[in-house]
Amino acid sequence: MVKRRKYDIKTKKNEVTEKINPYAGIKHFIKKENYPSNPLIEVKDLKHAFKTKKGTKLIYDHVNFEIFENERLAFLGPNGAGKTLTISTLCGVYKPKEGEIKYNFDYHHKPYERLSVQFQDLQFPSSLTPRDLITFSLKLYGRDINFENDAEIKRGLDIFGISENLNTKMSKLSGGQQQRVNVFMAMLGKPKVLFLDEFTTGLDIAIKNRIQNYILEFCDKYQITLVIISHDIDCIEDMVDRIIILADKQIIMDAYTKDIIKEYGSVKKMLKQYIIV
Repeated sequence: MVKRRKYDIKTKKNEVTEKINPYAGIKHFIKKENYPSNPLIEVKDLKHAFKTKKGTKLIYDHVNFEIFENERLAFLGPNGAGKTLTISTLCGVYKPKEGEIKYNFDYHHKPYERLSVQFQDLQFPSSLTPRDLITFSLKLYGRDINFENDAEIKRGLDIFGISENLNTKMSKLSGGQQQRVNVFMAMLGKPKVLFLDEFTTGLDIAIKNRIQNYILEFCDKYQITLVIISHDIDCIEDMVDRIIILADKQIIMDAYTKDIIKEYGSVKKMLKQYIIV
């Protein structure tokens, strides 16, 4: 909610004159009959709230959505809307205050074992190298192999620009180089659903395009559902076919990317119109 204010000379205070909902004009929701019939994850009436010094802060309430097999989905919205919180909840990091999450795929112990996530602000032990981290990740996924003899992994290392820094300590790598290692590690387990949180941060244009293409190719090959959070609008338009927007403590849009582009001309124009970025 945006507030219009005016300065009162007598009281010397800014007073709210009008409250405006910048999202009121959004009306895009996919009709249920147009959804695929195979929801991989179903989220019902999700609610998140946290205690603060001033009381309880509501992040969102009654959030409902489904994630479908093999789709390419993006969560967009302003900072603090709950995008990272949502994927963290889906991956079992947080428990919602209310709501239900249903996972419609096979797993051994818990559904989280078939999910993989790259968090934006992941911190690595400074003394470890990309070689250490990749070896550990592969063992964690039950792949006790010498990855340098694996043609697919070697190709990925080259595309991500990691090969030349395999033995360099993570503390010596730039933010963009660390980000590439982070994303690559998230893909090694060939998960059922891959969550990427601002994965293009710190990447230059040339390597960003290579990595985007590789991720899409990899997900197609192994039938991986892709869910991303990003403020990189070019990345959104290039990679996803459906967009969910979180704002004003709710989902304000759930639409196919092609329909957004058809109506507004681009995703960027739609976001600018509704003051979301």
